[in-house]
Amino acid sequence: MEDKRIKLHEQEIEYKKGLKWYKLPYSEIVQAYLRVEEVTGRLCCGVANFDMCFLVLKTSDGVLIKTEASSKDIVKEMLTVLKERNPDIEIGYKKQED
Repeated sequence: MEDKRIKLHEQEIEYKKGLKWYKLPYSEIVQAYLRVEEVTGRLCCGVANFDMCFLVLKTSDGVLIKTEASSKDIVKEMLTVLKERNPDIEIGYKKQED
């Protein structure tokens, strides 16, 4: 399965940041979730709001990786595939306690 900046392989996920592709084994992912951010854009006829979708991954080292995706549906499908390939991955956002 792949999107414009994310590719799911058999043993790892490959994601693009800037001009470079990075690989991350599924075994290093502890949490994954969908993030939707509203972006306001100025157009010639006024202002428009757009939703940007991201796949967010948290690694075992505590690093957060946020990668843009083309739609909510693709991220939801990817979350399902991630859970199938590593059942230990926690799916969904969980607010961190101080």
